[in-house]
Amino acid sequence: MDLFGKVPLVEIPILITADQKTWLETLVKKGKIAIPPGGTLPEGSVVSIFMRTLLWNSEEQRQSLEMVPEEIQQKVCEARGLVATQIQVSVDQKAWLDKAAASSKVPLPPGDSLISLFTRILLEDAMEQQKAIERADPWADDEEE
Repeated sequence: MDLFGKVPLVEIPILITADQKTWLETLVKKGKIAIPPGGTLPEGSVVSIFMRTLLWNSEEQRQSLEMVPEEIQQKVCEARGLVATQIQVSVDQKAWLDKAAASSKVPLPPGDSLISLFTRILLEDAMEQQKAIERADPWADDEEE
């Protein structure tokens, strides 16, 4: 169940790059991912909240792997040093994710999945968007140590 016990969640395994995992951990440490008021959550829960938001946005935009050029999909498939992790998504998001990911025609390396491929592409896009924001506003990512 989600934070409020209203939406059933399922845990799915995904493979992401080490850079993406580090980026997500950094977002959590810097407090860049909003968590519901009134407490703290384990890092995995915060990352899952972020991933559910990312997936919700992608679903709203009707994105799928079919929209991603095959050469980009192939490049993402060739990534080395993938890290296994788990995220919790709603049952509806899992069904949508299966459908969105199924449109790929790129052969996957052993052990990889279309859901992982789609997730890595979404994360890569999110990382690029954050970099663009930081380039436009040098104060956007002040180091607060």
